[in-house]
Amino acid sequence: MSMKVYDKEMYSKQESLKTTVVFIIVFLLGFFAGYITKSFTNEPVKENNTNSTYVVDNKV
Repeated sequence: MSMKVYDKEMYSKQESLKTTVVFIIVFLLGFFAGYITKSFTNEPVKENNTNSTYVVDNKV
């Protein structure tokens, strides 16, 4: 029993849709896991000096 052409097209569309849905669900789970983890760490974020400037303190 062989599949007809339209059966193959429907099957390939279903598989691509299933793959897309799995990727979206995995991304959302990772995003929410990171968000929840970040909410448990209450450390303030330090500003990094990214433009290679130096801060000089005037000590007298």
